[in-house]
Amino acid sequence: MGVMIADVLPSTLRVAAITWGIREVRSSDEFFAHLTALIEEAVARFARLVVLPELFEVELLSLFGDGEEHEVVGHLVPFCEQIDDCLKRLATQHGIVIVGGSHLRQSAQGVINVATIAWPDGRLFYQPKNCRTMWEQTPWRLAYETGLVKFPDPRLGVLVCYDSEFPEAARTLAEHGVELLCVPSYCESQHGYQRVGWSCQARAIENEMFVVHTSIVGPIQRFSLGTGYGRSSIIAPSKPPFPDSAMLAQSPLNEEGMAIADLDFAQLATCRQSGDARPWSDRKVSDWKIRKDT
Repeated sequence: MGVMIADVLPSTLRVAAITWGIREVRSSDEFFAHLTALIEEAVARFARLVVLPELFEVELLSLFGDGEEHEVVGHLVPFCEQIDDCLKRLATQHGIVIVGGSHLRQSAQGVINVATIAWPDGRLFYQPKNCRTMWEQTPWRLAYETGLVKFPDPRLGVLVCYDSEFPEAARTLAEHGVELLCVPSYCESQHGYQRVGWSCQARAIENEMFVVHTSIVGPIQRFSLGTGYGRSSIIAPSKPPFPDSAMLAQSPLNEEGMAIADLDFAQLATCRQSGDARPWSDRKVSDWKIRKDT
């Protein structure tokens, strides 16, 4: 497969949304073999954009037995550069864009949860998770870093898990040209998965954009971490010319696999410009006010 133009994704783009099944690994080599195999399977199915889940690196915790929950960060941060190098190698080798889920990285502020996005020409971009869950605040004590990153193709945007639950985050990206939002997630319960999944559907409706949602599944059961819950989905606005379900593809629930779909940005433009309901063009920016007579 030839390398795509460095800065522009194709107008019709095949996307693979990976559901990562946690395994017991006996070495970091086994973990990186797992990562490579999933990316290569997506490439074999002709995907040009591959999206991994949030914190898929927790699979590496099986190398450390068990321990206290606050020890997770210290175990995982040292793998950061290796993960980045692997994502970069796979993106350049196959000429694809990889939204590399997220992993823990040491920054000037402290340890942050950040998504690495690998471009096919070898560039790496970093989108931090803006809103920390209570787990990330304590016991992990992750640092606070904010901001939304622009990528070489302005149609692409990334929000890590919890950030998708805040409409203003996706709206800000959409106002800056994003039409394809990737949401890597890690949820340990049906409640958590539904919050993120339903938020992704809402973001697709209100911004009339494509949304790719990915999950990790399977038992971790170390360091007070439980079992990943969910599936991966590729979501369209709930309008023609897209399917009635607005789901372009979904992986099986709580199984490793991937959802594959072809995204047509011309169809998205048609969607935005037609129909009785046009949420994107009818959006309100500053004229929603509380009436004084109520």
